[in-house]
Order: sequence, then C-alpha cells, then structure tokens
Amino acid sequence: MATKIIMPKLGNTVESSVILSWKVKPGDHIAKDSVLCEIETDKATMDVPATVEGTVLALLHKEGDDVPVLEPIAVIGEPGETWEDGAETAPGSAVGKAEAAAAPEPSASVRAPSPAAPKAAAENSADRYASPRARLAMSRLGVNIDAIAQGSGPEGRVLERDVVAASLEATAPRAAEPKAAMAVPKAEATATPAAPAAPEVAVGPAPGGSDALGPYNDAPIKSIRKIIAERMMRSLQSSAQLTFNASAPADRLLAIRSRLKNSDPALGLSGVTVGDLVGFAAIRVLAKYPRINAHVIDATIRSYAHVHLGLAVDTPRGLMVPVVKNADTLSLRQFSEESKRLAKGCLEGTITPDELSGATFTATNLGAFGIESFTPILNSPETGILGVDCIVPRPTAESVAANDAVPKFEMRIGFSLTVDHRVVDGADAARFLKDLSDYIANIDIVVLA
Repeated sequence: MATKIIMPKLGNTVESSVILSWKVKPGDHIAKDSVLCEIETDKATMDVPATVEGTVLALLHKEGDDVPVLEPIAVIGEPGETWEDGAETAPGSAVGKAEAAAAPEPSASVRAPSPAAPKAAAENSADRYASPRARLAMSRLGVNIDAIAQGSGPEGRVLERDVVAASLEATAPRAAEPKAAMAVPKAEATATPAAPAAPEVAVGPAPGGSDALGPYNDAPIKSIRKIIAERMMRSLQSSAQLTFNASAPADRLLAIRSRLKNSDPALGLSGVTVGDLVGFAAIRVLAKYPRINAHVIDATIRSYAHVHLGLAVDTPRGLMVPVVKNADTLSLRQFSEESKRLAKGCLEGTITPDELSGATFTATNLGAFGIESFTPILNSPETGILGVDCIVPRPTAESVAANDAVPKFEMRIGFSLTVDHRVVDGADAARFLKDLSDYIANIDIVVLA
C-alpha cells in the first residue's frame, strides 16, 4: 500500500517549512530512513527521512515551496502502484515525465483535492479553521477571520502567516500604483537546487515608468528571509517598543578580557570574549527585573525564574537566535563554551529547533561593526532585548567638568535596550541600564562573585 510522507512538525512554533532540495526523483527506490529531501524552517535546515522503503511514486511539491506542517510532500509505494485517486505514477506517466525538471511539478495524474473541499471542511469546523497561533495573531493585530478567504494550511486551515498577510493588505495603500521592482539582495546561499535559474533581468521601463534607473533584478523574498520579515513586522505591530541608550566604563572590561585571553588554556577561559562578559553581567542584572525577563501572552505577563538567554547570530542564511538555557546557573566558562557551541551550530546548519526556541530575553551585539547606537526589535513575546554597541574613547566626566585644555579619555561601551512599554516602565528600563553599567564598571568583582 502506498504511503504518504508528510512535512514533519519541528517544534511547537513551526507552522511550515521550505523544501530546499529533493534528494530523489519519481521512480527512484529509497531505503527506509534514507534522506528524502532537505527542508528549511525559520530556525534551521533539516533532512527529512523516508519512513518506509519503496519506490518514489510522486513528489507533491517543488523545491522552494513553503509547505505547512503535516501536509503530504511525497508518496512511496510499489512500482506502478496507484494511490487514493487511482492515478498511476509508474515511469512514463505524467509524474515520470516530470523527472527531467529540476523541481518536479505535481502532475495531472496526481491531482490535488478540489479547492472547494478544503474550504467547505474549514467552514464546517471552526476548531480546524484557524491554528492557535493564528487566533492569537488575529487578536493582536485586530484581524477578523472573515477577512481571510482561504487559509494556506491543510484543508484550508488559517495559519499565522495568513493573518499577518491580511493585516498587511488591510494597511496597504488602496490607490492603484505601478508595480515597482523591489531591489533586494540575492537569496542567501543555503542549499541550491540542482538547476538554479538565472536571475530575471528586466530591461523594460524602470519603476515609475522611467528608464533612468536602467536594468534591475527582481528576486522574491522567500525562505527564512520572508519569515524573518513577517516576524519583525508582527513584533512591531503587536507591542509598544521603546529604546533606551546608555554607556558604561569599559577599562576594567578590557583589562579582564586581556588577562583571560592570556591565561593558561587549561583553565578554559582564554576564549572568553567581551560579548561573553557582557552577557554574563546582563544575566545577573536580569534577576532583579522579572518584568524584563518575561513574556507577554495575551493579557498576561509571564515572568520566569531562570534566564534563558537568546543570542543573535549572523549567518549566511539570515539572523538566528539560539538560546542558552538556564544561563543564570552557569559559570563564566560554561556560559562562554555554550554560547560558542550554539553559534557554531547556527553557522554550520547543525542547530536543532529546540536550541532555537524558549528565550526569555535576547542580546544582540553589533559592537564589532563599530555601531555606537541602534534600535533592536523585540523577539516577541519577550519584553526586552539588549543591543551591545562598540567601545569608544570618550572624555571623562571630570575632564569635561574641569574644562581641561587636553581632555582625559576613558573607554566606554554603549548599550541599547528595547522594552515593551506596555509592561516595562521607562524608569525600570533606566534602572536596568544603570545596574548593568555598574556591573560592567566592576566586572572583575562580578566574575569573582
């Protein structure tokens, strides 16, 4: 009997995954647990194994398709076997002819159910019509379910991304405008299909009906970049974000970093970075501010006893945020080692969905790029995110007060704290930054404590 292989559910927050590349084609024999395809979520790249041994009868989606979890993606059975609608998928059939394509299309002989069927099923069952995350998004964004004609999930189920799309459409300008070419970078090089198509180069009129801008490239916003864009927009729409900036003396920070770097490698501290020291201090400060180490869930503030620190990592695939679980229970050495292990997993594509979820507070470091101040965006439903800025020399307060002809300088590190102002008052945010500045100014004592 033919077996459908479904898109796996990789974690509670994953609603869909993108098929990066098929490792088989219709007619191939595949062993159980062999890799069927490679998929990408907003968090990681994973292999999907075949759950049975047999012949690949059909591939139901193309490379690049964003497929809802639990939806069938392939059919495996015996050669020449029919399945469900009685369609034969042996070599030479419509499915077999699709083998030549780099990304096989579902053929006419592998027909999907009529669009009317999922719509009817959806209308007959309110519970199946919208996922829990979709209903939460509707509440936050003020979207009525009637505004979504058809969900993109199995059997027409409305998913979170459908709600976000409806919200964006409702706020878009209504006036007819010429279709503009969106200049975006090429999609990240993650897993390239076997026969990638060359970028489209438009040689017609530029946006606005003018030829002055010359040729341009159009590239779709898809895969992880699309999901990041949706989440950033949703975060800004569903919370009251406010950023506070401050700085702290960094002389002791740099001194202890230098001593640790030159310490005996056997101690395991020579790899500790400035970012590790700042994160270690921030974890200690968070213990005093439960509303900043928290989530906002509907009308509830959920404060956590432990700090699960998300660390923003820049990768070729896009921004990823692995989580150091129970970071407040770790020593400096343990925290540094775990941070590096997670960052390496992001860069190598071996990170797991569980390691990319569950943060109660996030830190993002742009200091290495010389950024002196920026506005981090909350990683919803968190109530706070700390931006770490660069270290720069600045005149001391005493030198400025004395109006010295030749001012004395000190090294200072900047911080940019964004909070959800619905639940975190400005005074608490200011106190957090003041305490963090004091901890950094006395980082040697913090490490010893």
